[in-house]
Amino acid sequence: MNNLFTVKWSVWAIVAAAILPPVNASSFDNATLYSPNNSVPISPTRSTLPWQRWPVVGDATLRWGPWVIYDSELRTPNGRYHHQDSQLALVIKYQRNIENEDLLTATDEQWQHLGIQAGKRAKWLRMLAQIWPDVKQGDRLIFVLQDRQGVFYQDNRQIGIISDPEMARSFINIWLSPQTAYPDIRRQLIGQS
Repeated sequence: MNNLFTVKWSVWAIVAAAILPPVNASSFDNATLYSPNNSVPISPTRSTLPWQRWPVVGDATLRWGPWVIYDSELRTPNGRYHHQDSQLALVIKYQRNIENEDLLTATDEQWQHLGIQAGKRAKWLRMLAQIWPDVKQGDRLIFVLQDRQGVFYQDNRQIGIISDPEMARSFINIWLSPQTAYPDIRRQLIGQS
């Protein structure tokens, strides 16, 4: 039954931009954390990561038909977005199970849309394949851009570092570039809606 609800990004990408109502950012505040095998709820750590204290700039929900694919929010140290920001966090809380392979395919399609060369995309996707897990409903993947590098977290656990500044910026540009395939999501995330 879970496979029925696993949505390939390439299918919903066509219709998603037209149906993106805002989401209540407080849905992120009460997220339950789970052990590495996602079976046992755990308490949040006592130490808070810096990006967790940053104010929310904006939030958006990606839908495909009647299904919510994910809720997302953008955070910055001052709660405002500027295209040259070097510190920001994109938090995505998945509402569906999505396999690692589907995340990679969707990322490749978005980088292609942004005009990134095939050789770079292939290299970067190999790196992401080593970092990203399959996501389950309720999982959060967080990408933090800071000091010209990117750090991925699954919930509050660091799962990978992108030290290539061009790759890190290209990843966040999937959502924040003016040329994104999802202009409505961009407007909501950067607080323009």
